[in-house]
Amino acid sequence: MIHTQGSLVTVPSFPSRFLIPSLFLAFSATAGIGCTGTAPAATEPPPPPVHAAIIEPEAVTPISTATAEILPNRQSNMRSETAGRVVEVLVEAGDRAEEGQVLLRLDVGRPASAAQAANAAVAQSQARLAQAEREQARTKKLVQTGGLPEQRLDDAQDSVRLASAARDAARAEARLARRGLTDAVVRAPFAGTVVERAVELGEYLVPGSPLLVLADTSLLKARVLLDPREAIDVSVGAKAVISVYARPGELFGGKVVRVGEVIDPGTRRLPVEIELDDHGGRLRPGLVARFSVETGEPKMVMRVPLEGVFERFGSQHVYVVESGIAQRRAIVLGSVGAGFAEVPEGIEPGETVVIKGVNRVVDGSKVQVVPNSEP
Repeated sequence: MIHTQGSLVTVPSFPSRFLIPSLFLAFSATAGIGCTGTAPAATEPPPPPVHAAIIEPEAVTPISTATAEILPNRQSNMRSETAGRVVEVLVEAGDRAEEGQVLLRLDVGRPASAAQAANAAVAQSQARLAQAEREQARTKKLVQTGGLPEQRLDDAQDSVRLASAARDAARAEARLARRGLTDAVVRAPFAGTVVERAVELGEYLVPGSPLLVLADTSLLKARVLLDPREAIDVSVGAKAVISVYARPGELFGGKVVRVGEVIDPGTRRLPVEIELDDHGGRLRPGLVARFSVETGEPKMVMRVPLEGVFERFGSQHVYVVESGIAQRRAIVLGSVGAGFAEVPEGIEPGETVVIKGVNRVVDGSKVQVVPNSEP
């Protein structure tokens, strides 16, 4: 019996044997409702982000690279051609000299005396020749009139020939003596810069003594040894790109002016001579540079960045993305350079290849291709 706000409500009483089964059924129904509910599904991780690119054929000019030293256009290691003492030095290392400019002088006292003696010998030999010729003329007349035998004319002619030979020898000695005077004054054979001076004032020199090193740096060049497998067809006029280790980030131009006909026996490489374009004074002889030389006409090739290439099972692979799924693909690599590799086999034009983030990819899994500008 329950009282509610002054009203009397009568609740019928049930035997206890009906109450327990009812409670059990109510509990079972409640538990059944909870068990038939759907549990929350597990959250799948998002696909890894990667950078990818559509690979298309592109025109690539074949090149061959090598390292070489930059050389001056011309360089002369000047040596003394006569003996004498240095009486005047007119240049220092680093000075600019014009063609024909006097660089230094030697004492000309001894060469001058030798030249005077040689000139005197020439005059003497000429006089003897003239005397022999006059004797020959008189002998000829006497032989014609019968006053002398024919043998005397032959002797007179031999005397003329001997005198003529003596005169020629004296003239040669005179030229050599005058050459000594000329060699005592050392002049620049071409316009250039004095790289080194090996003499001092007052030194006594003998023929062959080192004097100066003169270099023409108005034009720079290099002798580059290229791999003949890459450069066997290189031609005169081919362009070259030069990067100098002392000028990082700067590129200079050049062209091939000579191609060797014979492979260098020491290195088994093809020698080519390259002239550098106007360098604006930014380069110096002696610098080491890397030369990239065009060795043929442009050709259409497929290229992929090296970051997208990886090795599996002893061969090279890339990941090709199809419908958001990355599939591992074996490829054949060609020439490699400048961060790219040619792929003659393994990729078809228009396919999308993962170029960055290959270490995040599992073969056959989904990937999220993000713009290349994103980190």
